[in-house]
Amino acid sequence: MLKKIIWSLGLFCLFIFMAAVWLQNYYFVTEFPREGLVLEVWNKPSARQVKARKLWKETLLRFEQEFPDIKIKGLERKFSPQEFITAMAGGKGPDVMHIWLGTLPVLARKGFIAPLDEYITDWDQKDYIPERVWQPARVDGKTYGIPRDTYFTVLFYRKDLFRRAGLDPERPPRNWKELVRYAEILTLPEKGQYGFGWPSRTWNFMDFVWQNGGELVARIPHGGWRATLDTTPVIETLEFLRDLKLKYGVLPPSDLTSHEDVSQMFALGRVAMMMGVANQLPTLINKYGLDFKAAGIAPLPAGPGGLRASHAGGKVYIINSAISPERQAAAWKYIEFEISPANQLWKWVRMNELKMTIFPGAFSASANLINMPEFAMVKEELQYVRNEPHLEQWILVKDALNNGPLQAIFVDKDLDLETYIRDFNYQINRDFFSRP
Repeated sequence: MLKKIIWSLGLFCLFIFMAAVWLQNYYFVTEFPREGLVLEVWNKPSARQVKARKLWKETLLRFEQEFPDIKIKGLERKFSPQEFITAMAGGKGPDVMHIWLGTLPVLARKGFIAPLDEYITDWDQKDYIPERVWQPARVDGKTYGIPRDTYFTVLFYRKDLFRRAGLDPERPPRNWKELVRYAEILTLPEKGQYGFGWPSRTWNFMDFVWQNGGELVARIPHGGWRATLDTTPVIETLEFLRDLKLKYGVLPPSDLTSHEDVSQMFALGRVAMMMGVANQLPTLINKYGLDFKAAGIAPLPAGPGGLRASHAGGKVYIINSAISPERQAAAWKYIEFEISPANQLWKWVRMNELKMTIFPGAFSASANLINMPEFAMVKEELQYVRNEPHLEQWILVKDALNNGPLQAIFVDKDLDLETYIRDFNYQINRDFFSRP
């Protein structure tokens, strides 16, 4: 009898235990997680980035204090389009992360990222972000990204080299004609010093084309796009860049120079001027040893007709479309907190305390921190920025330009440019836009 009672009590206790486990899983894990809902976030700074890692940890601590029911699991995974697509296709993508703006259209059309319009509608910060910044975050009428930071191309120049050459360090070149004149004065081949550094990349080329009143691609009347590389403004821009090297001799002597080469030469004082974006400063300072006090930042020189243009870009926060509505709402809270005015101000103060390099690109586009003295010359530049063409074939066009005419104009000194570019434009339209 006693054994039966003990056996019955054992079964009863087991039943209670199993019921408790089930109830705990149901109520506390499924509905109300005891340890909080855990969001997986990529872009965590690596351990080598000591100050950035510290800033990240402190930001998460502040977030979790405000939202104790949401925990953040950070992973040291930077955005790579192929890696991200593979992870998303396998159901192992992050809940939230920031990505390069140029890849957003492809990811949105593949259905990997969630439209965010329902969150933006009543968001009090949306009107502080310029419309030019919002435009590339939209695809087919829906908004898929929240601008995290914004860059625009500027002219970096060496104030110390300007002084040595007798040029006013507070008066950089304002147009193409002055760019050539300044570059000639600053070029001292016997010292291995050159006036201008220009990597042969579409990233640099398109701004010059726009300044000359041209376009690399254009919409056609009945829908679709076509390449316009054989038009006069584009050809004139290619000729101008070739002249910088072959006629004026103001570019470094190697046939082709990479972005990394130019950055290093600029930091070492071997190149006096180059194109760049403000968020390159940490790399120029920390990797190449640039003395920030020796550098100036100015608008890109205007084209022959006075046109000013520079391209904008940056990163946007995105949310995984495959996660539950509950997780998407939590991810939105994380994004909203990150770019809130209070957090942006705290971040600015903390970066100063940590003696980190301060630049506008480190902050939300809604944060008015561009009035810092170091950036006084470019504080109005957002009104002149343009976005890269918003079409899937653009990446292919850029690569083709990088490997084609932007190398040929420097490598082939006997190049018949008009014939070459006419044939090249035909091939681009045939291969990428299905039209001759």
